Amino acid sequence: MEFDVKIGTTKERVITTNSNQTTSFLWEGENVLSTPSMISEMEETCRLLLKDFVLKEKEWDSVGTIVDIKHIATTPVGSTIRLKAIIESVNNRRVMFNVEAFDDIEKIGEGKHERFIINVAKFKSKFEEKKRKLHVND
Repeated sequence: MEFDVKIGTTKERVITTNSNQTTSFLWEGENVLSTPSMISEMEETCRLLLKDFVLKEKEWDSVGTIVDIKHIATTPVGSTIRLKAIIESVNNRRVMFNVEAFDDIEKIGEGKHERFIINVAKFKSKFEEKKRKLHVND
């Protein structure tokens, strides 16, 4: 199947960070947005961009394959952050994004993220076969 993925397509979203996204080992109590949480929100922004503009049928989605992100500034839990994803390149079903994250003061993260477009049923079938071969959940 061919997909109409346009270079330059952009999606922005705004979220408020919460206590499930913290790095709490620095001091007692909720504190800073963790790097894995920031990356997860960047990935979801890219995924939603594809779902909004390209993968409108339920049977198609995407999975992350490459993450090259810099976490460049701290931001406290409870802050509002703005996430931005832009399609940079397309190679068949591989889509590369530029991603950025900002709080109300500064840029807190930037980098690149690649997603691979999948057929959900085929992906699940391969996954279930691998689980069977690994004897997981038997």
